[in-house]
Amino acid sequence: MSEHHSPSLGPMTEAVHNISMRHLTDLSTGGVIEDDRQFLKTWRRHLHDCLNQQNARVIQFLAADVSGEVDVVTKRCTDILHRYSRPTWSLSSSTRDVALSVGTGDAMTWVTGEIGVSPDVLREHMRRVIKAYTASTVALCSAEGRLEDKLRQLEALVGRVNELMFLEPTAELGALAGPAKAYLDSVFEKISIENEYRDLIERYKQFSILKGIVNLSTFQKQTAPTCTICMAKAVTHATIPCGHTYCEECSTKQTTLCYMCRVQIRDRVRLFFS
Repeated sequence: MSEHHSPSLGPMTEAVHNISMRHLTDLSTGGVIEDDRQFLKTWRRHLHDCLNQQNARVIQFLAADVSGEVDVVTKRCTDILHRYSRPTWSLSSSTRDVALSVGTGDAMTWVTGEIGVSPDVLREHMRRVIKAYTASTVALCSAEGRLEDKLRQLEALVGRVNELMFLEPTAELGALAGPAKAYLDSVFEKISIENEYRDLIERYKQFSILKGIVNLSTFQKQTAPTCTICMAKAVTHATIPCGHTYCEECSTKQTTLCYMCRVQIRDRVRLFFS
């Protein structure tokens, strides 16, 4: 097969091509023509830094160490966000970078005050214990719902801010930097998850203590075991992957995390007892 060669360029064409390429290169690198790409990079970096600062403020109360300069604390909180948002993170991972409140002293005081007796003599007051346990379940469900609502609001806001980074770069776009930061400051201040988060943890501590006390009692045997949440209806469903069991009504109330172990719920299965 014969090869086809394009005709060679003449010296005039070759020279003009090379000179024009050098001319265009000098124009683009010499600052003669303004490069909008650099402006866009600066704008995106500004919004990205602003968003990182706001995200860090939201979860700063969870950081184990919040000492040092603002930039250091922001980086520490940003690292926490990145680490705990990974799909590969598990409950067995180290949490040394997070300030976790695991003491139950306050919750134990709350339980004692709520039911009027100490846990050591609860066998004589199980009816009141079960009533308080049921109330704590309702409160836990409500606290979890409030926290999830605010997290959805924050995720929606982050998505909208990310869209701003790809606006057409114009001179007027730079003027939006200040108002955008002020707006983000106000929204993140309004959508604060700290109170909801702390309330959820306290509710879960109360729930856990009461659940342990309720399990000490012996209930009437049924064909199917009794739901450990409402203590009234028979077990009908199990959550996946943890396997904890509940009645149909209590199972449908759990939309994200298992009440027993706080593992993310992937699915539910119907149970049948012979």
